[in-house]
Amino acid sequence: MSLRINIIRGQNQIGGSIIEVYTDSTRIILDAGANLGESKLRTFVPDVDGLFDGAPAYDAVFVSHYHDDHMGLLKYVVPGIPIYMGRDAYSVACALREYKGKTLGFSPVFMEAGVPVTVGDISLTPVLCDHSAYGTFMFLIRACGKTVLYSADFRSTGRMDFSALLEELPEVDGLLVEGTTLSRGLDFHEPSEQELEDFAAETLEGHKGPAIVYLSAQNVDRIVTAYNAAQRSGRRFIMDELTALVAEAAGLQLDGFVLRASHSLADLGEVVAASAGGTGTSDHISLTGHRRTAKAYPAITARKAFASPDFMLCLTPQSLINFQKVIQRTSFRDGVLFIARRENAILKPATSAFISFMKSIDAEVPVLHTSGHADSGTIDRLIRDVRPSVLIPVHTELAEWFSRYEDECLVVYDCRDYEI
Repeated sequence: MSLRINIIRGQNQIGGSIIEVYTDSTRIILDAGANLGESKLRTFVPDVDGLFDGAPAYDAVFVSHYHDDHMGLLKYVVPGIPIYMGRDAYSVACALREYKGKTLGFSPVFMEAGVPVTVGDISLTPVLCDHSAYGTFMFLIRACGKTVLYSADFRSTGRMDFSALLEELPEVDGLLVEGTTLSRGLDFHEPSEQELEDFAAETLEGHKGPAIVYLSAQNVDRIVTAYNAAQRSGRRFIMDELTALVAEAAGLQLDGFVLRASHSLADLGEVVAASAGGTGTSDHISLTGHRRTAKAYPAITARKAFASPDFMLCLTPQSLINFQKVIQRTSFRDGVLFIARRENAILKPATSAFISFMKSIDAEVPVLHTSGHADSGTIDRLIRDVRPSVLIPVHTELAEWFSRYEDECLVVYDCRDYEI
């Protein structure tokens, strides 16, 4: 009996993760991700017989987290193959889809952190780790007398204790470890969420005008950062509908308000089609007519929300198209627009135009962002803690960085049916 690893996709690239782990009698898949920037049309699904086509050939699919580059192809998995996912991650993923009137297209078997799942002769234990997606798991896999750790996406700059995580992990025979940030340079290091919170609170203390945090609702940790900064500076915390839905799904207990779609930003003016990249208001009307609304937070009207400037508003791209009319009716003198998104996201035309407009009315526009991925120092800490005999780089465009470990272990740069 032997334990083998076959990386179907996602070793020497970022995203599109599909990893096969198998023994003589059991085959499982770790993540089923779409390539970054790739259309989600069926024609872009890779040809993997028994996973996306034909009769089921795998015993289970395990999902580390809800980002599309790790779960974007799950709806194409052959019926009959169980899909395992964390309950918290599934709840947030559903909220993100339901806001758009869509569904995930699959129903998972829930797994819990620290509780092993046995499939055939493979045992997989989910290990909760920190990432920009809520409820992300590493996977600790045991079979045939071997132990393998799949890091998935992780970092040490969030609110979880990374040292405590390392203490929880055993030494392993094999380590599949991400290297997303390595191509950004060896000196790459970004602030922690706590440092972002401190910076935001200090910035707000120096401004009396309104504050906006432009963020991705997928990033629950950033919602918490914004909320804590608002609390520390004595500001009312207001969320657009999508942010509130995600906060509700994640079980966040926030003393805040939600601008309902039925009587919020959308009612204050026409949709700015140029900002949305669309051709009119019909798309927005169709969207708001079917999406679910958050119930965990009290609703507030736009008139009351913006009646005084002491507020912090979480704004997502989904509500940005309606916000320009609000700006024209609200004074943003001595205001702040925190940019809490990746650089490539803020270069999009609608966002770029919004930032330019805010600068033109003399709002301060600081960056409030940090990566969801481990830097080189954090990757080093993980490797040296679990002491693998075999090291397999994944989710990276700079696999050669791992050559520094070749004197300590075997580094596998092209993992095809490799026996651990």
